[in-house]
Amino acid sequence: MSRVLVIGIDGGTFDLIRPWAEAGDLPNLARLMTEGVHGPLESTLPPVTSPAWPTFATGKNPGKHGVFDFIRPMGGQFEMVNATSIRAPTLWQILSEAGRQVGVMNVPVTYPPAPVNGFIIAGMLSPVGGTFTYPADLLDRYAHRMKPYRIAPHVQYKRGNEVEFVADLLDLVERRGEYALRLMDDYPYDFLMFHFQATDVMQHAFWKFVDPTHPRYDPESGARFGPALRQVYRRVDGFIGQMLDRIADDTTVIVMSDHGFGPLHYVVNLNLFLLDQGLLQLKRGVWTRLKTDLFRAGLTPASIWHLIERAGLQNYVWQVSKSTRNKVVGKFLSFDDVDWSRTLAYSIGHVGQIYVNLKGREPEGIVEPGAEYEAVRQRVVEALRQLRHPQTGRPLVERIIPGDQVAHGPYAYRSPDLHVMMDGYRVIAFPLFATDHRIITRQIRGDSGCHRLHGIFIAWGPEVRSGETVEGARILDLAPTILHLMGLPVPDDMDGRVLTEALTISRPVEYHSAGPAGARAEAGLSAEETAEVEERLRALGYLG
Repeated sequence: MSRVLVIGIDGGTFDLIRPWAEAGDLPNLARLMTEGVHGPLESTLPPVTSPAWPTFATGKNPGKHGVFDFIRPMGGQFEMVNATSIRAPTLWQILSEAGRQVGVMNVPVTYPPAPVNGFIIAGMLSPVGGTFTYPADLLDRYAHRMKPYRIAPHVQYKRGNEVEFVADLLDLVERRGEYALRLMDDYPYDFLMFHFQATDVMQHAFWKFVDPTHPRYDPESGARFGPALRQVYRRVDGFIGQMLDRIADDTTVIVMSDHGFGPLHYVVNLNLFLLDQGLLQLKRGVWTRLKTDLFRAGLTPASIWHLIERAGLQNYVWQVSKSTRNKVVGKFLSFDDVDWSRTLAYSIGHVGQIYVNLKGREPEGIVEPGAEYEAVRQRVVEALRQLRHPQTGRPLVERIIPGDQVAHGPYAYRSPDLHVMMDGYRVIAFPLFATDHRIITRQIRGDSGCHRLHGIFIAWGPEVRSGETVEGARILDLAPTILHLMGLPVPDDMDGRVLTEALTISRPVEYHSAGPAGARAEAGLSAEETAEVEERLRALGYLG
């Protein structure tokens, strides 16, 4: 039976970690990989932060825990998800009920924090003004001894502010790391988990500086700014080393990421494509026709934003209230102009998700379940095959995965009906209606990196094999593996399996009947909290 320390490196990828570890820049990760086991870790579909971390925490697919994205679509509208959206017990709740002490810091989708036998500091999607810790006064005792804890980055990347952006993310790593070490000293719990977000945020912006094959790579800029990403990883690695110095001899260490990372080349406005294919219809009124003509002529949120950037006024834009900015954006062509009484399918959500306008699920659904639904879905698939890469002319769509092949369980009806993978995720879909009048365009924020399906899995400890590579590990396998390491039975409704090939444990895996779910009631955030979290997601590019 083992204690467990989990270290989450958001967006961590072996494409960067392996060469930097071999070069001696990441000695602690190199040690864990050499002395323990490691291998790729398959994420969720889509490989996005918001469904991935609940999948890790529950050991279940999104059809059982209910979180498929940062948002829950409702016919062009959406609501934000939060911790109460997770409709299955989390690992730390299961461990708490078993009498084990737990500590969790900065894991996404943990706000509002649920009571546990220990502490939680909620992570991404937490409003700054909310009560984001359990117990509520957890951080008060450090108020006069440490710098204030930071929930999120303060600086949004834009061309020209690279130095300020890097300094902010390095400070974010420092704050998280310093609090993690202090909490390890003060709370020697059975299960501890710490999460670093800065790697993901910087990779979105800086991939073009470390990838010579990227179409926007510039050798001079790469030489100047590329080392910053390695510096962030080195700082995380340094904190990992200090954590290793603090753990007990019976501790298993797991280092993992929610998804991988790679280059981003283009963004597809899938709703414009569906409009051209007759699958999405607009209202016939004069105002919508005028907006459509202006949009097609190039009067779009992207064109206006580029004018604002050239004038150097982007910082002033963020000082305008969200409601005022939404009113301005609403003047452009948007989901408000969709005629749902004639629309068969639409796209909403980060990466590339398509929903059929299904009767009984969508607010104004018109497609009957059964044969008509399947016919519409097939029509969408055939249309998507027509998309072509803007440079090579080859088919842009690499895979189309039906939602019922991805999710199963009581919440599977919330799943996207089609998951679209384009050019190995070098191309993704714009998350909302459309940002540009062109179907295929550049990312409005200038991101050069995006998520990949496979992240990292590293395990090290007295009950872990040494010097081996593990293949086929999935993010939903980690919860049952951790329970087995800690000598507890695995709930029989978990979809993941125990990664026995990574362990030296001889005892058989035990299971127990999970029984009916006893999740707490689902609740939305306040209007102010929702606005703050939504704004942060927009700043990070997850909502356009």
